[in-house]
Amino acid sequence: MTKIKVIGDILIGKYQPTLTGNPTVDAALVDRFCQNLANALNLDRTMIQAEHHWDLQLNPEWIYLIDSKILQDTDRIRSAHNVVGINHTDLLRGQTKTTEQKLASFLTAQSSPK
Repeated sequence: MTKIKVIGDILIGKYQPTLTGNPTVDAALVDRFCQNLANALNLDRTMIQAEHHWDLQLNPEWIYLIDSKILQDTDRIRSAHNVVGINHTDLLRGQTKTTEQKLASFLTAQSSPK
């Protein structure tokens, strides 16, 4: 089964967008979103992980759910086949419904014969 990484903040390197500006709060918000999404999708918590120290590299074995505000500034990542943009406000509030729908559409498209 495919694993999912959620990126809502980046704490290292030159490119460091954050959700609130407070690294501890940001980490808690992303972790809560991951937990809510795992519960909503009935997945083991280990299948959805927060990535707080992301180096902008994509592993083709993962699906990346990335804050739309981060995607605005990263054309190379936005066009990748394993990236799904998620709403910044949903990430802040831990709301997963829209992301669940996007992820379902994404997985359906990925499994369709080409």
